[in-house]
Amino acid sequence: MGDPNTATQVIEPAGRAPYGTGAEAATPPSSAVPQQPMSPKKTMALVLIAASGMYIMSLTLGTALSLRLAVVDPSGKETSYGMAVSISSLLLVVTIPLTGALSDRTAGRFGRRRPWIIGGLVPALLAAAVIGTVPSTPVIIAAYVVALVSAQAAFNAYAVIPIEALPDNKRGRVMGAMGMFGALAMSAGSYLAAWLVEAPLFLMCVPVLLALVCSIPLLVLYKDPAKTRDELPPLDLKGLAKSFLDNPRKHPNFAWAWVSRFLAGIAMTAMFAYFIFFLMDGLNMPIAEAGKSAGTLTLISAPVSILFFTASGWFSDKIGRRKPFVIAAALLMATALILGATASSFEQFVVAWIVFAMGQAMYLTVDLALCAAVLPDARDAGKDMAVFSLALSIPNIIVPAAAPAILALGSGHNYGLLWFAAAAMCALGSITVTFIKGVR
Repeated sequence: MGDPNTATQVIEPAGRAPYGTGAEAATPPSSAVPQQPMSPKKTMALVLIAASGMYIMSLTLGTALSLRLAVVDPSGKETSYGMAVSISSLLLVVTIPLTGALSDRTAGRFGRRRPWIIGGLVPALLAAAVIGTVPSTPVIIAAYVVALVSAQAAFNAYAVIPIEALPDNKRGRVMGAMGMFGALAMSAGSYLAAWLVEAPLFLMCVPVLLALVCSIPLLVLYKDPAKTRDELPPLDLKGLAKSFLDNPRKHPNFAWAWVSRFLAGIAMTAMFAYFIFFLMDGLNMPIAEAGKSAGTLTLISAPVSILFFTASGWFSDKIGRRKPFVIAAALLMATALILGATASSFEQFVVAWIVFAMGQAMYLTVDLALCAAVLPDARDAGKDMAVFSLALSIPNIIVPAAAPAILALGSGHNYGLLWFAAAAMCALGSITVTFIKGVR
């Protein structure tokens, strides 16, 4: 698959030949009752119910942290926020592919993904409670690291399910529907954060609780095929560590897809990590008003995001093309960052936000489908998807680490320079997509 001259591998749906080793699936022992695969429609329904909570958690924790730090550490909120996000993202570089690979190799009656979803959400909830109750910046930073790493492990285990359980011609649509839920979740999460800003314990805990509650139908009903040790890749930690770095010469398509997403990730991090601080410092809004305005922004952009999530996934599947959608999406996000950098009123920033929502929705929908078509090894789908997700995690190390110095240039609060630089990176990402071969 990585070789542009070879046919693209496709992850088989659950219940079919297990991860193409070149042989057919082993015949179950006579004493075992073969498990019937769940229909794609039922799988999609369970995935989307879980998506509503999972996306609220993923898209709200950062906003909740910024609001919490603005109260606990108003003068050093940018530096404290950057430290929390950078440290947690640095750990994610190791823990995301590790937990993804371990979930691929998890054997037992509960399946491969279910134990990791539960095992991630519970400690995330406990850490969120610490953030909401202890008014100490160092403690908040440490607890956020635990919360984010645990929550991301759960989310990554969940996110593999639609990739491995659905056929290729349905992935774009389900990714679009998941993105639609993500758009709704972002709006709901922003309003939730604004509503709970004066109740810090609930501010931090409710998003994780929603992820846990909404995942219950998936955890209970999804037929995550229980595999024997013989059917799973061997657990070789030394080899596993080496496999995290997929050889870009051997798998150039995956490498270019990763680079493109990394550059787009810089744009997404720059926008979403600092837009609330921009409302406070660039548009002179008080904390409470900034929180409410964040909710207004996500509410306004939600219909646009829903339209682009669903339509881009459907059209991409329909015409069988991925790259034109990804290129257009990257350029839209770059344009939005320039518009945001030059905004002098909330109304102008609303325009930038809507344009960014269009680009992000299209990008996240089709880019995942593109990645699914260029995975290096279908047997290691969890690990490879986790490696791919690092393209959005590593910017969370780089951008918050560099942002305080960039923002301090000139008269301070230099969001224009930060977002212009991010726009340039995102535009460059639209070019790297063209180097992917074998996928239209």
